[in-house]
Amino acid sequence: MKNDMKNEQAVSPVIATILMVAITVVLAGVLYVWANSLAADQPESGTRNSYIAEDATAQTDAGTDNALINMRWQHAEDDLNWAFVVIKLSVGDNTFDCSTAGDEECSISQDGSDDSVWETSEFLTLSESGSAIADGSTNIDLYVTYRGTAVAGTGDVTIS
Repeated sequence: MKNDMKNEQAVSPVIATILMVAITVVLAGVLYVWANSLAADQPESGTRNSYIAEDATAQTDAGTDNALINMRWQHAEDDLNWAFVVIKLSVGDNTFDCSTAGDEECSISQDGSDDSVWETSEFLTLSESGSAIADGSTNIDLYVTYRGTAVAGTGDVTIS
């Protein structure tokens, strides 16, 4: 009689196993969702692309619309969204911002088919846009970042 009573009060091993498996599955699901959200919240790093910059081979003068620098990818794995690309030129103590919209001192023109990205096969031309950046032979320092990380490439270009 005592044995029958103990069996009625105890949880069967089958039910215990099912409960343990269910708890494990739910816990694994919660951990997966948590880890996935942590990974998604991490900012994307920069890019492994690298560029080459060189003189645009146009004569520069005292005007404010001279073509200055041609840029192309030396190595490109992905297109870069212009919303996260920053290009700045520096001459002496002066720094000039560049944009594809033409609303900065330096204008970026591109030859690709998608104006929202710097494509892997695309050539860029940096030109003056209402500011006299260079007049004659000028050394221009070039700063390019993507998502806040420097993009590897030519650090300065001497133009004529």
